[in-house]
Formats: sequence, structure tokens, C-alpha cells
Amino acid sequence: MNRGIYPILSGALAHERRMQVFANNMANVNTAGFKQDEQAFKAIFPKYHAVMPTGGRSVGLAQQIMARPFGPTERAFVAPHQMKTTFEAGRVRLTGNPLDLAIQGRGFFEVETPQGPRYTRNGMLSLDQDRRLVTGLGHPVMGTKGNITIPPGKLEISEQGDIKVDGKPVATIKVMEFPDDDMPQKSSDGLFFSEKGTVSKNPQIQVGHIEESNVNSIGEMVKMIQGMRNYESTQKLIQTLDRMAEVAIQDVGRVV
Repeated sequence: MNRGIYPILSGALAHERRMQVFANNMANVNTAGFKQDEQAFKAIFPKYHAVMPTGGRSVGLAQQIMARPFGPTERAFVAPHQMKTTFEAGRVRLTGNPLDLAIQGRGFFEVETPQGPRYTRNGMLSLDQDRRLVTGLGHPVMGTKGNITIPPGKLEISEQGDIKVDGKPVATIKVMEFPDDDMPQKSSDGLFFSEKGTVSKNPQIQVGHIEESNVNSIGEMVKMIQGMRNYESTQKLIQTLDRMAEVAIQDVGRVV
């Protein structure tokens, strides 16, 4: 087999991985608070080999012909490196629901999960059977003093996250911030994980609104089409090399 197929194959697998990421972005275009992903890759160069053995020993003509030259080989492979997340804010949409909250600017809501604290920009909240403030997945939303339980009455939430019922303070929603060079990493269920967060001193929350996904559906579709064409090109290259090997075996090597 022509070894030139392997670098091309690594490129095909890279395009396939990118298309999976694009497809996931497209699937979450209507998910509140979702942040777009981009797969990054890195180049891998094979180790180089010496032509001549050390020690001054002579080698035959056949060994010289078959030996690899000094220096790096011309082949390069590609491999997944890391997943990059775009944290630009999505469009804010009015819903009128008093438990729908959208964070303006920086910040994440902190929620409690079985795996520990996690963070989200999805502010579509509700009350569970115990009147705790929870996310759509049932994870309790954390306040500055722990879980938030809202008693019956007239609910009011200020722009700073202060919760009042019938004019009486109940709790304050905790909004966490993270440094630009150490943003949280995506975890399961669309949540984020980090240990570098600090409580926001001046959060800005829009009540009755939700932040939509920051995915540009048209842009992702264009990337998907481009990725498909690149993937098809790598397939054609592999087929061409395979055909060249077949011709070399069946025709060039044929005894006349």
C-alpha cells in the first residue's frame, strides 16, 4: 500500500470531526444560552531517520537506494488538538415569563449538579415541587447563600438578581465571572465547568428575557458544505492512490 494514503486519511478524519462539531452547533441553534464550538487541530511530523549507518561501515547499492534520506520526511499528519468555544453573547429575546432571565455581558448562573457546581447561560428557569428555583434539567440554581426557595406570593427579581416576594427579600441569584484567558470548559448537558470563577459584584440581569444561542445557522451551513467538499476531495485522492497501486501491480509488474 502507498504510504501517502495515511496523511490523506488523517485529513479525511479531521474533516469528519469538524463536520460533527458543525452538526452539533446546528442542532443547538435554538438552545437557549448555547455557545458555538470550533474544533482545532495540530500537525504531527514523523521522526526523521538517517541514511547511512554510523561507524564508517560500507553499505551495498541496494541498501543505499532503499534507505530514507537525512532530515524530516515530507509527510505531515493532522490530529485533533482542542475544542474552542466562542463566548460571544447571543441575541436576547423577550418572553414575558418572570422566571426567564438573561445575563447581560459577562457571567454565568451557578447550578448544583450531582457532579458538583456547574455553570450555564441558559436562564429558562422554573420552580420544582419544593418551590426551589431550578433549570430545565432540574438542577437547583444557586444563590449567594445556597439553594433558592421561593415562597408563594408576588415575585419580583431585580436587575442585580435580588429576589423579593411580596416586597420581602428572599435571596440573591449568584452570578459567576471568569477571566478571559481561563474561561470554563464545556461539560455534560450543555453546562460548563471551572474552578476559577469569582462572584460578580455588579451583575446585570434582564428579567422576562432569555439569551438565545450564538450560533449563526447560515455560517454553520456554509462551513458544513465546505467541509463535505473537502472530505470528498480526500476520498478521491485515496481512490486515486489506490488505483495507482493497482495499476503498478497488475500492469507495470506484468511479465511480458
